[in-house]
Amino acid sequence: MNFTSLFHNFITSGITSAHPETIAKYRVLNEFLLIIVVASPILGLFYVSVGADLLFYAVLGAGLLSILSLILLRNTKNLILAGNLAFFGIWAALLVIRWNTGAMSQGGIVLLSWIWNAALLLMAIFITGYLWGTIWGSVIFLETGVAVYLFRRGFEFPNLIPADISPVYSLGAYLAGLLIILLIAFLYERERASAVEKEQEKSRGLIESKRYIDTILERFPFPTFVVDGAHRVIQWNRACQRMTGVSAENVIGKKVPSALWIDSQWSLADIIIEDPDSITKRFSESVISRTDSGFFELGIPLPSIKDGIDAVITVAPIYDVNGSIKGAIETIQDVSNRQEGQTHREPESSGGDLAPELCPIFKVDAKGKISFWNKACEETFGYPSSKMIGESPFRFVSKSTREPFKEAIVRVFKGESFSGKEWKYYSSSGETVNVLANAYPSQSVGGKSRECAVMNTDITSLAARMRQLEKESLEAKERLKSMTDEYALLRKNLATYIRKKDGK
Repeated sequence: MNFTSLFHNFITSGITSAHPETIAKYRVLNEFLLIIVVASPILGLFYVSVGADLLFYAVLGAGLLSILSLILLRNTKNLILAGNLAFFGIWAALLVIRWNTGAMSQGGIVLLSWIWNAALLLMAIFITGYLWGTIWGSVIFLETGVAVYLFRRGFEFPNLIPADISPVYSLGAYLAGLLIILLIAFLYERERASAVEKEQEKSRGLIESKRYIDTILERFPFPTFVVDGAHRVIQWNRACQRMTGVSAENVIGKKVPSALWIDSQWSLADIIIEDPDSITKRFSESVISRTDSGFFELGIPLPSIKDGIDAVITVAPIYDVNGSIKGAIETIQDVSNRQEGQTHREPESSGGDLAPELCPIFKVDAKGKISFWNKACEETFGYPSSKMIGESPFRFVSKSTREPFKEAIVRVFKGESFSGKEWKYYSSSGETVNVLANAYPSQSVGGKSRECAVMNTDITSLAARMRQLEKESLEAKERLKSMTDEYALLRKNLATYIRKKDGK
């Protein structure tokens, strides 16, 4: 371990896993204590040279307490405990120095040393937070009040600094204190800029994730659209355009086309926004499945689509942070051929659209064995079809989702269909693959037996990104709130301190 690594380990007290802002506080406190340890003997020698032995012992005591704080911080990793011990030592030393160098006098220039109170208060707020900063502010205001009271009563404050160097000494104390305040203000500004930058990074990440989700919806093989709370279409994928003949440019911002209405004025997505409870009452015979979260799946004919189709419509509400419905997403599956006993008709593709072959699809037969495994499955999951045909799907389905996976397969063989199922698979390399799956009944080649077809959309990157964004968003909000509270308190304390000084 080189010197740089040793020094970094020292000024961070060996902390490695904390948040960057926490590590920054450890660094600042250790550096501040190190400066006090180095400066105290130098300042002590100055006091000895001018015959102020009491002040020598005061600064020496502050240096020893700073060393103790360094050791305590290293062993306990407790910023509050070590920081308050250090601040007490520095405040006590400043108290002795000020009250023995003419803390209150007619000269006026000696009052410049009181600026160190502001420096100490700022450091306390930065290191230990606004609660302990308020406590230290109260202590400082109390000390100031006692000094003013004694001065008004005619108390003579001793001045151990020779008269010929007292002005220069006081001016030096003022400049040093002012420099410390500027450094602390720089730290506050750097932390605020860092929080703003991370908030911007989070916003960029959210925009990127939204673009990623839009791409998934756009290329999703089943007709899918999204409406907002005002019943305006805000997403309309290519499959919707192929099914209805209405382009996204002609429908975005408008009502859902009448071809997708299931009553005289609304689509199922519109109804779930307005009155979700009415779905069960009005379409009780058409409900295939539903969940407590508001998801519905209905089997309803759409006579205005092409020459009329039998559709399985799935719809789910979209909630805001307050739990209110802000929109809905609807997916439509044409099941006309399935009901007629024909082979399942895969979504069409043309031009640059996503063909089914590019979507991982496998089929499970009545014996629970994989009977079909397309090339997209090989590329996504890493298993060749030669090793998967005839095998159980549980070979690569995660243990956490095996039960819901098995339940869905069993219910598909009973004639049900599912969409939007979130399952986890294991790739051939052992990595977890998150998917959004649709499961529906299908006929085998030749139509001799029924199978369960599972169409998968890989959302692994999106799931990981959303988890990270949620974590970063929470951390950024906490940091920003903490800094805003500390900054507001700092302004309040400084304003109070200045008014009190001006009132003397």
